[in-house]
Amino acid sequence: MGLSPNDLKPVGITLEDAYSEIRKWYQNNVRIILERGGNYGNNSAELIRKLPPLKSMTKLELRAIMGEVIYGYLEWAYHESNGKFKMAAYAHAALEAAGLSYSLTDNEKQILSSSQLWPFLFINRN
Repeated sequence: MGLSPNDLKPVGITLEDAYSEIRKWYQNNVRIILERGGNYGNNSAELIRKLPPLKSMTKLELRAIMGEVIYGYLEWAYHESNGKFKMAAYAHAALEAAGLSYSLTDNEKQILSSSQLWPFLFINRN
């Protein structure tokens, strides 16, 4: 899945600002995925409920959440918008601005495994 060439992306957005927008949208719209049900829906809803405030997030955790939006438990809203940008546009733009990838190295996964988010992640655990 990818963004269309016509999809606007926020320019120069930080991981922190993207996370704030993403977290707010998903928490306000968790009912959409709850209605879907099943393992994917339930796992996604659980991750959304566990998204901590920005102040307690590490850069590595922020990257992991961007990965979930692009290709994980939060991908269901890839093309959903908060009225400004699509969720995927926030994730892709923030990673691009930071010069980072959502794919983590084995060492980064090992570090992330001590995160409170680890049990709720999909993409970088598998």
